[in-house]
Amino acid sequence: MKWKTGALLLAVLTAACALLIFPAQATQGAKNGIGYCLEVLVPSLYPFMVLSVFVVKSGLARKAGGCLEGLTQKIFRLPGSAAPTLLMSLIGGYPAGARSVAALYEDGEISQSQAERMLGFCVNAGPSFVITAVGAGFLKSPRAGALLFTSQMIVFLLLGIGCGLTARREEPHAGDRKYRKETSISQALVVSAADAARSTVNMCCFVILFAALMNLLRMVCTDPVKSAGLSALLEVTGGCSDLARLGMPPWAVSAAIGWGGVCVHFQVFSTLTELNFSKVRFAAFRLLQALFSAVVSWGLMLLFPGTKETFCSFAGPVYGALSSTPAATVALLVLCLALLLSLPRKPMEITRIK
Repeated sequence: MKWKTGALLLAVLTAACALLIFPAQATQGAKNGIGYCLEVLVPSLYPFMVLSVFVVKSGLARKAGGCLEGLTQKIFRLPGSAAPTLLMSLIGGYPAGARSVAALYEDGEISQSQAERMLGFCVNAGPSFVITAVGAGFLKSPRAGALLFTSQMIVFLLLGIGCGLTARREEPHAGDRKYRKETSISQALVVSAADAARSTVNMCCFVILFAALMNLLRMVCTDPVKSAGLSALLEVTGGCSDLARLGMPPWAVSAAIGWGGVCVHFQVFSTLTELNFSKVRFAAFRLLQALFSAVVSWGLMLLFPGTKETFCSFAGPVYGALSSTPAATVALLVLCLALLLSLPRKPMEITRIK
């Protein structure tokens, strides 16, 4: 334990000295992180974070579970209430699926072992990031982004089915679910919005921190290939940008998306406050997903060789294109409709409490 404490102390002192010696570089990195949060992260992820929690808190996941029980049990060995979370983990982005898993566990819909198993394959990049940012932005080809996203979906199914085959059938430990009061739609919406806001703020903090750290590390690691690899290891957006700029093969970009970056890992950890899970197991599954993503994307490139030409060099910055995606627009419209439907028809009266 002493050597771990010493190593941690050395790392903290090194970071503090770097911040004092190179304040301009750290500040610029933090500014880049803030810009990414405001232009990309918050507009593209926050609506999905709200929806992922609202589906559980409003009881929609439990009600839909009756229709999807057989399918999710046969394929993933999970209760039917987990079906919306499985879908949200594919379209909502990295932390949205993890937050929905935590919400299912907190409401007693799934057991701890089921929640930990879902974390192995329910943390995926959404189509907004893969197709719009990586494909259309970095690689200058939405078709290449669609191919990368297809490889992510295939890996999701492979890991999900594989985890289900090795898991035993079990009933979720609902705890005191029968004593819990039913949550109204309006209350569920308010709780979901507040929960998503807290999670989004936590995610933004990690993005800003890692952006500043990566800007400092680039001063030490001057080799372009090594710098791109380090960037992909720590932060997925900058990593994919650097890999595309160097003209790296598509399987390398796919592996970076599958890994997600240490920054995303900490974002996921910040949303799982009530769930006790193995971080080593989580990291092992991220490595496995990176490996499978590279292999699957390599196979898809063999089937569609024309797509390889679309992986051109990246030039120029990528701006917040995700802030106006159709998915985010639809999500906001659904939230507004749910709020309108949840309003009481009769006039609200405020009684004085004696």
